[in-house]
Amino acid sequence: MTLLSQDLSRERIPATVPDEIAARVRALRRARRDARTRASRVRRVLLAPTAPAPYRD
Repeated sequence: MTLLSQDLSRERIPATVPDEIAARVRALRRARRDARTRASRVRRVLLAPTAPAPYRD
C-alpha cells in the first residue's frame, strides 16, 4: 500500500498546467483519497469481530 505522502510526491502537478486543470486534478485526487478512506472504514467494520449472540434454546 502506498502512503499518501508518497502518492502525492509521485504525482506533482507541473507549474505550466492551467489553474482550472490543476483544480480538477486536486479535486479528483481528493475524491480518490476519500473513496479509499471510506473503503478502508467499511472493510474495518465488516472484518471487525462481533460479540457472540446469546445462546437460545
